[in-house]
Amino acid sequence: MLSIVNPIVERNGASTVTRGLLKLLASPPLKADVDCIPVRHQPSRWHRLMQIRSLTHSRFSNLPAKAAFVYSTEFRDKVIARIRNTRYDLIILNGADLLWISDYLPKSIPRILVAHNIEHRLFDEQVQSIGGWYWPANKLLRLEGKRLKDYELNGMRETRNVMFLSQEDSRYAQSQCEGLRPTTVPPVFDYKPVIRKPRKQHRSLELGVLGNLGWWPNQLGLRWFVREVLPNLKSSVRINLFGHSGGRRWKGDPRIREHGMVEGIQQICQIWQTCDLLICPVFSSAGVCVKLAEALYNGVPVLATSLAARGLPIGEDSALILLDGSREWVDFLNSTAAWQLAERQVSEKTKAPFSVGAQKAVFHQFVNDAILASSVAGSRSSGSGGTVIAKTSDTI
Repeated sequence: MLSIVNPIVERNGASTVTRGLLKLLASPPLKADVDCIPVRHQPSRWHRLMQIRSLTHSRFSNLPAKAAFVYSTEFRDKVIARIRNTRYDLIILNGADLLWISDYLPKSIPRILVAHNIEHRLFDEQVQSIGGWYWPANKLLRLEGKRLKDYELNGMRETRNVMFLSQEDSRYAQSQCEGLRPTTVPPVFDYKPVIRKPRKQHRSLELGVLGNLGWWPNQLGLRWFVREVLPNLKSSVRINLFGHSGGRRWKGDPRIREHGMVEGIQQICQIWQTCDLLICPVFSSAGVCVKLAEALYNGVPVLATSLAARGLPIGEDSALILLDGSREWVDFLNSTAAWQLAERQVSEKTKAPFSVGAQKAVFHQFVNDAILASSVAGSRSSGSGGTVIAKTSDTI
C-alpha cells in the first residue's frame, strides 16, 4: 500500500479510512500481509508553505500542484527498491494524489486506487470558497483545476480498479471514465462501539465537533456555525472541539471549549460519551464525512447538513437530523427537539454498514477480481497459464 497518509501517526479522515482499510485487508479469509509505505512518515510542519511552493512549481512540471505536493524522490526510490526485492500480488494506491507513482510500477502487478475524494471537484470548491481573496491567482487556479481533472481521470482510466467511499463519487467517475471497475466501501471501524450511558441532565447541551480543523472544509463549516448559528442561540449550549487546530479563532467565546488532538481508541470513545450530539456542518460536495460515519457507528445522534450525509449508506433515522439553512439550525437548537434528539438511539440498521464485517465480503471480492483480471490478461498476452504472484510475508 502506497499511502498519502501514515495511518500510525496521523489523525484525520484519510488516516481513519486507511486504518479501516488495513483491517479489511488483514481480516479472514483474505488475511493479506501489507507493506504500508507512506509518502512521508510525519505530516509536514510547513504545510501551507509547501502548498504555495507546489502551486508555483507546477507551472514548470508535468504534475498538477496537488500531486506535486506529495511528490518525493526519496519515496519513489524506496518504492522501486521494495518492488524490486519483494514479490507482490497487488499494489494499492491510497489516494489519487499518488497516481504519478504509477509510471514507476511494473505493469505486471495489478493495482487498485482508493479514491478518498474526487480531488478536482474538491479543488474547484476550495477555489470558489476563497472568493476574491486571491483574485490575482484566479487564472492560475482555474488552470490547475483543469490539469488536476485530467490527471485524476486519466489515472482512474489507467488503473481501472477504483474503490470509492461514496456512491455519488463512484457514479460521477463512471460517467467520466469508460471501462472503470469500481466498488464502494464506506469508512469502516472494527473497535467495539461505545455503550452510551443514559444522558445526565446538563445545564447546557453538549455539542461535539470532530475532525482536522486545519482542513479547509472543516474550517468553513465551523466558521459558518460560529458566525451564522451560535450568536442566535438562546438555549444553553457548549461546543466541544476535538482535533488539530481547533479553537484558535474562537477563544473569546466561553461557549467553545477546545480539547485538542485525540489519540487512541479510548480517547475517541470518550468523545462519544462527552457529547450529547455531534454536529456536522459540511458544505463540500466531494468525498464523504468520515466523522459522521464514525458517530453513527457509535450510536451518537447527529445534527448535520445534507451534504454531510452525501454518498453514505444511510436511510431515514430519527437520531440523524439533516438541516441546511442557518435559520433551520437556529430554530432546531433553540427548541426542545434538540434535547429530544440527544435522547434518541441510532438504529442497528444505520450502524451496520460502517463495521468491517459488513463490508468484508464486497471488498475481498473486489481485491480477488482485480488480481484475477490481471492474471488472465497476462496469460492471454504471454500465451501461458496464469498464476497469481506469491503473497509476501514481509509486513511493516
